[in-house]
Amino acid sequence: MKFYKLAPEKRREMLQKKGIKLDQVDSQVLHDLDLLSENVIGQLRLPVGLAQNLLVNGQNYQVPMVTEEASVVAAANNGAGIVAKSGGFTASSQRDGIWGQIVMQVAENFEVSNLQEVLPTLIKKTNTDFASLVSHGGGVRKIELKQINDLLYIKVLVDPAEAMGANKVNSILEFMADELENFAGIKQKLFAILSNYPSQITTVKAAIPVDLLGGTEIARKIALLSQIGQDDPMRAVTNNKGIMNGVDSVLLATGNDTRAVEAACGVFASKKDTYTSLSKWQLENENLVGKLSIPLPIGTVGGSINTRKDVKQNYRILGEKITAEQLANIIAAIGLANNLAALLAISTKGIQAGHMKLQARNIVAVLDATAAEKKVVFQKIINSKKYSQSAAKEFLKEIREENNASRN
Repeated sequence: MKFYKLAPEKRREMLQKKGIKLDQVDSQVLHDLDLLSENVIGQLRLPVGLAQNLLVNGQNYQVPMVTEEASVVAAANNGAGIVAKSGGFTASSQRDGIWGQIVMQVAENFEVSNLQEVLPTLIKKTNTDFASLVSHGGGVRKIELKQINDLLYIKVLVDPAEAMGANKVNSILEFMADELENFAGIKQKLFAILSNYPSQITTVKAAIPVDLLGGTEIARKIALLSQIGQDDPMRAVTNNKGIMNGVDSVLLATGNDTRAVEAACGVFASKKDTYTSLSKWQLENENLVGKLSIPLPIGTVGGSINTRKDVKQNYRILGEKITAEQLANIIAAIGLANNLAALLAISTKGIQAGHMKLQARNIVAVLDATAAEKKVVFQKIINSKKYSQSAAKEFLKEIREENNASRN
């Protein structure tokens, strides 16, 4: 029997017979995961941290963040805390829909104008066939046509309502392509598929009094760093990575597609014909004002969201009745909070301090020691700035020798 047809336990047996040691996994968890992916043999667990004080459009949120990097959660809390003292983030989402693309090969006698006339009928027929989506507030919104030589490019804007919508959009596009193949002058369909081109744009802003940042000079330096990110792709990509640290962590926590958002953000950062920072900070009077616009094709239903207990727990933390628009506003705000914290760190103590603290955590985690011993070793590493496994072992040895001496 082929590997993918085996039960997950049988797949694990095959690997173990090859001498591969596998960690134990709960049988029910294994079978639940088998429904979500292919060739499942185990699980990878990640911690869920919280950004505790994210104030967006006057509402306070506790935001689950899934990441193995402690500094990302710490930065989000730091940035969010500063902005909360300034009145919070303001955010808005343009959620007209996501784009799908159909490309057809056409004959010499094909006339775009003739097809243009029947598009209203095609939209109506499609929305009738996908009435369940329409009943939830979604559906096909518009179609745009462009012909280049013998290729017809058809852009279809679909409102997925509260869902991510990828599967639904693909089904709609296949339905429309089948209908269009009967139109005069169309020879064949080349493809009909969702496009990850930027759509569902969310913009978030914050205005922070310079005193909350440590004064005008620090605020001016943050604005300068931001300008460098606008002008220099080498700085911009690192700046954007910091933004996506926060964005991706909330996408993961809420069961959304990190790859789709990452791809769209990459294109969006290049919309001015050169790669640039997604965020912008500038000094206005006595305030540092920041703005971030990013594409967030996300949802709060559909996909694997409803079938994953871990994800559903995160929605209970966020608020079970949260809409896709609210979630997009939250995700963008977390991205800007992380960005602020990173730029503030660079402008003051430097970014490396937070990263080395994470390194210390990782070193201590693998020590063969008690929780109390690990806590002391961690502090010794931070105080001494000796970030190595050998130093950690030496500190552990010292602690135990001191404890033995005090007992004697």
